[in-house]
Amino acid sequence: MRKGTILTGAFLVSALTVTIFNQARAQTNCDFKNNLEKLSVAEEASKIDDGAENIKNELSIRKELLNQALDCSISDALSLQSEVKSTQVGYSDLKNYQARLVSKIDEIIGYYHNQKEVVKDLGIEGSKIFSANLRTWRDSNYAPIEELGKNFPIFARNQDFLQTAQNRLYQISLTLRALELDGDQEIGNLVNQARRQIYSANEDNGYAADIYKRLSWPNNVSGLVLSTLQHLKDAYQSFFEIGSEAQKIISESK
Repeated sequence: MRKGTILTGAFLVSALTVTIFNQARAQTNCDFKNNLEKLSVAEEASKIDDGAENIKNELSIRKELLNQALDCSISDALSLQSEVKSTQVGYSDLKNYQARLVSKIDEIIGYYHNQKEVVKDLGIEGSKIFSANLRTWRDSNYAPIEELGKNFPIFARNQDFLQTAQNRLYQISLTLRALELDGDQEIGNLVNQARRQIYSANEDNGYAADIYKRLSWPNNVSGLVLSTLQHLKDAYQSFFEIGSEAQKIISESK
């Protein structure tokens, strides 16, 4: 069978079942290869003989693929929801963001279950339109929530990391004052540098929090949660440099 025929004949379904579900390929019910091959064979048979039996067979395979795609979508959404639910949250705002995400994913799962009922009454042309529309719906409705959900565990942990960094800076400042090193210019520069880095982390984290508050899309939440971590990493490097400089001064004064 010609490769061009396979790719052209199954384009709409493969676009739905392969491209938009690439995040869940490892799941057994998301392996579409066999059904796509069966569809290509059925389409070729329908071109040669468009009798009722061949058309019925092609339609049956299309519906099987669509149901498989919907089952894969449901499985994908349930996995995402489980990840969000299992995230440990200790702040009231985080709990609210978590609850809203879980509720939104529930709506998405409900939609996919309803669409399985729609598939039952589709004809061949209807199945092609359904496939394209489902892909568009996923891109507009599920993909935004998926990005927020996948980044939520990191965002939640960032809140604790931020608090820990702020506490660490406070303790370092007290220690430097007790050792009478707070007036040293080099140490002062490093402390200010750490303070700026924590400020930047807080700023990016605040932008991310606003996205979760509004569930806004499009957004750059992935970049924001990672930049928050990077700023905190830089702050801890500054903490290390402060410690090294303080130790150097103390050693030289003996």
